[in-house]
Amino acid sequence: MWAAGFGIRQEVTDGRPSFSFEPQVRHWNGVAWSAVPTPPLGKGVSGRLEAIAAAAPDQVWAVGDADEGRDRSLIEHWDGTTWTRVPADDVPDVDQALLGVAAISRTDAWAVGSAGYADHTEPVAQHWDGVRWTRVPLPAGLDDAALSAVTADGPAGVWAAGFVASGESTEPLLLRWDGVSWSRVALPPTAGLGQARLNAVTVSRGQVWAVGSSTVGGALNRKPLAFRVDGRGAVLDRTPDEQGQLNGVTTVGRDVWAVGYQYDDSAKPHAYALRRGADGEWRRAPAPEEAGATLFGVTTVPGTRTLWTSGAMDGAEPGLPAPLVARMRTTAAG
Repeated sequence: MWAAGFGIRQEVTDGRPSFSFEPQVRHWNGVAWSAVPTPPLGKGVSGRLEAIAAAAPDQVWAVGDADEGRDRSLIEHWDGTTWTRVPADDVPDVDQALLGVAAISRTDAWAVGSAGYADHTEPVAQHWDGVRWTRVPLPAGLDDAALSAVTADGPAGVWAAGFVASGESTEPLLLRWDGVSWSRVALPPTAGLGQARLNAVTVSRGQVWAVGSSTVGGALNRKPLAFRVDGRGAVLDRTPDEQGQLNGVTTVGRDVWAVGYQYDDSAKPHAYALRRGADGEWRRAPAPEEAGATLFGVTTVPGTRTLWTSGAMDGAEPGLPAPLVARMRTTAAG
């Protein structure tokens, strides 16, 4: 099992604190978690890893961004022995970051994110063919959009999720790669939900699940959002009418699990989880109770009923979070 993220370094100059980031990768060997060194980014370079995926024990990809005077895509690869940085196919002279990665095989992987121009943001998809990463065209009309996550159940079944701006609000965005080209998936309208976006996507048993949040009037009014897509089209699933944001989604048997965080009345975050059972209803589910916990990802090992979730929690120093990894054995059926 692998987890990726970043550490925060705080420095004080002339009484003013400043922060920089350092990529971090940790590995679970069946007994304990340990930190695994990643390539140094260079003096003064700040970098973050946002997602990680494996096609094989010696074929693991982690993606994020590095501040090299301009934000650039950060792609790192594990070959079973060491992590190395692999060149990305970035848009020239444009800030860029990758937020999601899916590994299908040794010659097939996808990374998604966004490129920030002076007046708009465009979604980006890059593909690994076994030799190099290459940008792949996306559908037209996404002039102010971004992709946050990608998943795949095969070379011709790749799904990417994010958002696209529409006037003063944002709409959920879901794209599909059919082995030849990317196309936009029609989703039910989200008018009245304000800032609606997708943060995570997974595919299982012919169904796609995409989750995120909708916001009307500020972060304290953020509510969970979930879509289900199958051969008949897309459905906006009813989630609990409560404050919360979903950042990760996975399936265990026929159950669907989504994790994130919610704020209390004092704007302090707490871990948040929902479970969709066999009856089709989303309900609150157990979540780590560590102080200040926020969850950003959830996964399971195929063939097991054990969930793993990762994120951050309050650290020993105020304002500097500590990593959080938790697991739970579920009672999912099917």
